[in-house]
Amino acid sequence: MSVAWAIFKKELRIYFVSPLAYVFLGVFLLLSGLFFYLGITMTGEASLRVMLGNLSIAFLFLLPLLTMRHFAEERRSGTLELMMTAPVPLWALLFGKWAATLALCLALLLGTLLFPGILLYYGDPDMGVVLTSYLGLLLVCGAFVSAGMFSSSLTDEPVAAGLLGVIILLPFWVAGSAADMVSADWLRRALRHLSFLTHIEPFSKGVVDTGALAWFALFTFGFLFLTWRSVESRRWR
Repeated sequence: MSVAWAIFKKELRIYFVSPLAYVFLGVFLLLSGLFFYLGITMTGEASLRVMLGNLSIAFLFLLPLLTMRHFAEERRSGTLELMMTAPVPLWALLFGKWAATLALCLALLLGTLLFPGILLYYGDPDMGVVLTSYLGLLLVCGAFVSAGMFSSSLTDEPVAAGLLGVIILLPFWVAGSAADMVSADWLRRALRHLSFLTHIEPFSKGVVDTGALAWFALFTFGFLFLTWRSVESRRWR
């Protein structure tokens, strides 16, 4: 765990000593404010439902840009080869990078707590729904980061890794909409089960669904395993 902790701190340091984290924080807060304003003016209700739903879409495109350098940039600069030959457990490398990006996501979400504060000041929102919605967003972040890390392990070009991450995630996002266009019941059920929207919905209603928790855990650890296999194969080559 000490190795994973060292990698975690190293990755966070890389984020915050460069403009990257601050650019993302600024863009994310700007989008959050816009979604918050549009959600209230368009629906006429003091709710975070529109804002939190749109933030999950923003994460779909932003997080692969955060994870694209994890392996692609290190491989291109030669630092990944040095790390692969050092006595560093691969699981510690993966977990440290994943946890550091998830911590940055948590910092982004904490920056949006201003908006629930505004609702509390002017109204009486259901804080249970707010808390479960934020939990759902954090689970989405963990899943998106793992898929982004996998895409970064497949190529030496960071930009290509970012685009590939979006391409990998997009089918899981639109699967629910595609389910409404098919007639076969088994295929419709399968597509809905694969859809992120299906598993995010309970959290947006204030329900912590154990099935959804298991789905996010399976998705996250599944892509972390694929990343481990991808990096391990390169180590052997």
